[in-house]
Amino acid sequence: MINYYEVLGVERDASDDEIRSAFRKLIYKYHPDRFPPDKRAKAEERFQSITEAFNVLSRPASREAYDRELSLGTKREVKHDPREIARRLSVKGAQAFKDGSLLEAKELLELAINHDGDNARAQYFLGMTLLQMKGREKSALRHLERAIQLESDNLAMKVEAARAFFKAGMSLRASRLANEVLLVDPTNARALAIISRLESDDTTKGASDGLLGRLKRRT
Repeated sequence: MINYYEVLGVERDASDDEIRSAFRKLIYKYHPDRFPPDKRAKAEERFQSITEAFNVLSRPASREAYDRELSLGTKREVKHDPREIARRLSVKGAQAFKDGSLLEAKELLELAINHDGDNARAQYFLGMTLLQMKGREKSALRHLERAIQLESDNLAMKVEAARAFFKAGMSLRASRLANEVLLVDPTNARALAIISRLESDDTTKGASDGLLGRLKRRT
């Protein structure tokens, strides 16, 4: 059976930090984008093996089960399903984001998207992660936009995207998304708050324009 410890180049008693460190070095070294076209397919296969090894060994329950299989010599069927790999990575990335580990979250979620660009969860949490990183707002909004395209009926994603667009000063986009949420859930407090803020800003702007107009007329 495949030895995931050998794939990552670590000992069987390696710590979680050692496994994570080995994984990071290897995915950088074997990322398919670093290889010429004629060698990319082989690099992709190695890349997926590395990711699968990390998915198994980075979770206590799956690592324990794998260690039992390894000790017994049980044959494990290896399936490099990009969508399943992306799903597992997106779960880890989302948890890293919730734990405040932004760099780790970014790394895991980008890997998830690399395996499956249509993974809405990965797109969403990468967007939310990037929003908290300086200078990454534009990229964050792009990922949030992609997430709600993939899951247009996900109100939680949509209202968070609306809030992000509002903070970015993109009022029309924020308004449209908030109103789409309210069409389905008229009592959604977060969507209502966005609309209220937008209306308040419009009122303030209108009052300012009116005062400016009066001053111009006086001169």
